[in-house]
Amino acid sequence: MSDATTTNTDSHDKLSMLMAIALGLTAAFIWGAWPVISKLSIDHTLSAYDLTAFRVGIAGIILLPLIFKNGTGGLGLLRAFILSFGAGAPYMLLAAGGLNYSTAGHFGVIAPSCMLLTSTIGSWFLFGDRPSAFRLIGLAAILAGVSLIGWKAFSVLEERQWIGDLMFAGAGVLWAGYTLGTRAWSVTPLQATALVPTVSAVFYLPYYFLFVDTKVLAAPPLELALHAGFQGILNAILALLIYTKVVSILGAARGAVFATTVPGIAVILAFPVLGEVPTSMEITGVVAVSAGMVLAIGLIKRK
Repeated sequence: MSDATTTNTDSHDKLSMLMAIALGLTAAFIWGAWPVISKLSIDHTLSAYDLTAFRVGIAGIILLPLIFKNGTGGLGLLRAFILSFGAGAPYMLLAAGGLNYSTAGHFGVIAPSCMLLTSTIGSWFLFGDRPSAFRLIGLAAILAGVSLIGWKAFSVLEERQWIGDLMFAGAGVLWAGYTLGTRAWSVTPLQATALVPTVSAVFYLPYYFLFVDTKVLAAPPLELALHAGFQGILNAILALLIYTKVVSILGAARGAVFATTVPGIAVILAFPVLGEVPTSMEITGVVAVSAGMVLAIGLIKRK
């Protein structure tokens, strides 16, 4: 291989890495806004069931033509169901349902941490993606930063708060399963984005309309429009599409790193939206997570 070819290959790899970072941070921003916006709504009007219906229902309707055209894309119904279980209605019910018992801060700490650890361990055993020493240091820094961000939230445990925390942990494990599945089965971003909400809608919406005491009619029209766009388009389509693209570029373990920026983003957004002023410990945690992400994603390698 000539020097010019090698240079072009290196430039292409760096460009792909930069694109993956930009996409990953965009998805992380949407995820960071999710617990803040969802917690605000759950505390006042809508329920976790309503938010889940917005997420899978609207996205499922928008993406249904792709399913009619391509089917499961060769995945089969079982694999499509597994992916939708990991990032669709079950994940959303655990994540949003946990906000009834615990705080948005707890979600920002527990769910990304469980997802990161499960994805890393799963990638190691399933794909032989053994993390390097630098990546292990980065993972340790991320977990340390996440712990600092969540220290205040964990310092006082209220009654039944542990229920929400366990639900958040379950949500993180489910999302890790989706992450590993997309890599194991070489699922394209558009294919996964179409399958997850559509399959979820088929199973969830009949239950929702028949058995759930919806609070949609009591909510202001502006709030309904907000969640229709945020839950059904930004969260279910845009964030999932670009995140799956990041996984296809970086792999499951490194792609999972971006979820660890969610706590810091959530802390920053919670200040103007929920009036939660970040402490110095939380700010330190955000810095530690950012530094750990640089190492864990492989931006710095030992020569």
